[in-house]
Amino acid sequence: MESLGVRAHVECVSGSPPCGAEPPDATKGLTPDDIEAWAEYHFRRTGHRRYERFICDTVQWDPPADVDPLTINGVTT
Repeated sequence: MESLGVRAHVECVSGSPPCGAEPPDATKGLTPDDIEAWAEYHFRRTGHRRYERFICDTVQWDPPADVDPLTINGVTT
């Protein structure tokens, strides 16, 4: 399955209470490379090393040509 797009989020969880810092453009839908770059930047400024990271991608699975999805029990669309 080929990825149709990747979204990622990162937040610094170093310290007690946790720092909570995140990239200023976090709502844009960051890439894993963006997160890596920001984590390095934040580490160099603060020394913080613990991050909570979520990476999500969207894929589409297409059935083999000889399978009609409408013939599968329970499928309505």
